[in-house]
Amino acid sequence: MENNNYFAEMMKSPMPREKEKTVMSEFIDNFLKDILYKKEKALLMDKIDHSLDNDDRSTFMTLSGELKQLEKGYHTS
Repeated sequence: MENNNYFAEMMKSPMPREKEKTVMSEFIDNFLKDILYKKEKALLMDKIDHSLDNDDRSTFMTLSGELKQLEKGYHTS
């Protein structure tokens, strides 16, 4: 019986559920973006380390530019 009352109350006010979905969706989007950023950054850092180990200045400069762009894009979004 208690579940029926809860369902009836939720059906009376659909807006809070929609807001909850929006907040949850935004949280999930931000969480996934953060994971993707960290993964891409880690891969770039590994490549940068490898280029330094091999004294490959041109690759280092290219990858450093990509890292700056990645960080700039992450911090502006």
